[in-house]
Amino acid sequence: MYNFYSLWRKPWLLFGLFCGLLFTANTLASPPSSGWLTSAEAPHLSVKLTLTGQYDATSRVLPATLQVQLADDWKTYWQAPGEGGVAPSLQWSESQSITNLDWFWPAPYRYMVQGFATQGYQKNVTFPLQLQLASGATSGILQGVLTMPSCTTVCLLTDFALDLPFDLSTLQADEEQVFLFSQAMSKVPKALAGVQIQQAGLTANPGQILIKMTREHTWITPEIFIHSNDDALADVVYQVAVPKVSGADLSVMVTASHWLDLPTLAGKTLTITITDQDFAAAYPVTLTASTLATTDSAPSLLLILLLALAGGLILNIMPCVLPVIGIKLQGLLLSKPQQTSTIRKQFLASALGIVASFWLLAIVLSLLKWSGESIGWGIQFQNPYFIGVMILVTWLFTLNLAGAFELRLPGSLGTWAATKGNNSYAGHFLQGMLATVLATPCTAPFLGTAVAFALSADIATILLIFTALGIGMALPWLLLAALPQLSGWLPKPGRWLCWVKPIFANMMFATSIWLLSLLTPFIGKVAFGLLLSALLLLTLLVMARTFGLKIMLYLSSALVLLGAALGAVLLLTAASWQQVLPADHSWQTLSEQHIQTAVEAGNLVFVDVTADWCITCKANKIGVMLQQPVFDALAAPDVLRLRGDWTLRNPAVSQYLQSNNTFGVPFNKVYGPAAPAGIALPTLLTTDAVLQAMEQARDHTN
Repeated sequence: MYNFYSLWRKPWLLFGLFCGLLFTANTLASPPSSGWLTSAEAPHLSVKLTLTGQYDATSRVLPATLQVQLADDWKTYWQAPGEGGVAPSLQWSESQSITNLDWFWPAPYRYMVQGFATQGYQKNVTFPLQLQLASGATSGILQGVLTMPSCTTVCLLTDFALDLPFDLSTLQADEEQVFLFSQAMSKVPKALAGVQIQQAGLTANPGQILIKMTREHTWITPEIFIHSNDDALADVVYQVAVPKVSGADLSVMVTASHWLDLPTLAGKTLTITITDQDFAAAYPVTLTASTLATTDSAPSLLLILLLALAGGLILNIMPCVLPVIGIKLQGLLLSKPQQTSTIRKQFLASALGIVASFWLLAIVLSLLKWSGESIGWGIQFQNPYFIGVMILVTWLFTLNLAGAFELRLPGSLGTWAATKGNNSYAGHFLQGMLATVLATPCTAPFLGTAVAFALSADIATILLIFTALGIGMALPWLLLAALPQLSGWLPKPGRWLCWVKPIFANMMFATSIWLLSLLTPFIGKVAFGLLLSALLLLTLLVMARTFGLKIMLYLSSALVLLGAALGAVLLLTAASWQQVLPADHSWQTLSEQHIQTAVEAGNLVFVDVTADWCITCKANKIGVMLQQPVFDALAAPDVLRLRGDWTLRNPAVSQYLQSNNTFGVPFNKVYGPAAPAGIALPTLLTTDAVLQAMEQARDHTN
């Protein structure tokens, strides 16, 4: 028989026995848990359901936590997923002794997935749950299937089988799980004091809801999320516009939509979830049946269409389009007298080319939006291959204007370009398309509002608004098509016309060189210099083959002498007219964290989002930002200057633009203690607009 007394003589055996008993006791005391569950079909996703072990016999509530871990940039959804996706769900009907299960949702974040605005979580999230036990229950089983969605560029639905028995007589509270549950519940928005919902009702536009609220403190970067627990509104999607903030006051327009017929919203209860940095709260509201005034609502589609027409019309006087207008004018001046019907058809062909180009832009931007790519006005100039094609097209037009197409370029390219560049209807159509493409680096007034509205809407609205933009730009051509006799007002042909084609050819060649300069960020300055030299040399060779080497030598010598003489005159008279622009300020890279930190410190922030290919950006810089008194105002010690460069594809800049409900450059905004949400400046800057915004954003209480 074994002598247990001998154990006392072997302390290490006693210590091992004690540790084993302690581990066994601790294991038995651990609350029931599913452990980490994974699936071979979704290796990026892990879930774990654990009871806290803390049971309230009075309310018969047993708390639990559902932990979700997502790898890389995978995301899961909130209870209202947004424009796409489905919410996580737990089917627990097979459970025993459980009469109800309450699922609580931490404050979500907003993401763009495949071009859709979605709401959910990334990386890790913990959902607190509360199990309601049946009266008199002493044990039970949580049994069912957890369906967990996860998305990146693809979306998956993964099912996890749950079988979690529990016995209340042996259940003990686990401090770690109790803390995890309490921490998760603290992230669930609740109705907090200090915020008052002033208005929540329907506007005159179907499905539009206007919400106004105020709080004790100033709003910084608020986010609004909408959901409803009403079964009748289960499939309603709520598109939330960018909130308008003025100190402690906030208003936001919400558009409700349904894949079938939108149910009646009047009298329904919605829950408004508001997050603002560390603040997260939720407030139930009942939508009023009365129609609210729409003065603070989003602009109507009719107004946007009128702005699109005006913006497209103004594009005709932007410098980007002038070379193509020159082609059209020289065609009118140099063409032989034609019948009225022929002139009308030529202008209609140009107008159709413009509208067709806007349709093409709308389709491409819609596809990019659907795929989840960043979209915006002029983004094609972020592609070096597109710029290269445009250089070739404008160079061919240059040679066409200069009369050099009797020489064939490699293949049939020269013949094709010569054919399309003549007075055929195809040539006029191509001129209209070229005018549209060259117009996209320019941003006319009203254009930004129309494009922003379009690109944040559905595909049908995008096509409608871009059609209005095309018609607006084509209005001069349509006018001349309707009244072709107006072309008779042009000067009569004469010897002076010999100078017309070279002038327009030089305008188009300057466009080619400008486009070539846009390749500098992609290829570097040295490669740009080599390509520019090659382009100049090739142009001279083509022209020499056309007009003769001797004539080109004479012409080149004359141009050099003329340039030297003009340079000497400018140098001698520079003192009387020259205004030397100062060197640009130093700018920091755009960062929303820098904006927040500077504003909290009581400073101003001036944001400039620009691009090298943006003509309007250059005009704003030279005409306003480098001029007095704006230049000195930007140099003030309390001003932080942040610049977002959109020359190349930049997701951070694209996200900032979209968060401000704009999709193009230039974009300028001023932040400050008195305007933490920022004051957006007009597309075409003025001195008064900049100075007034900076003054308004400053804190004048000190």
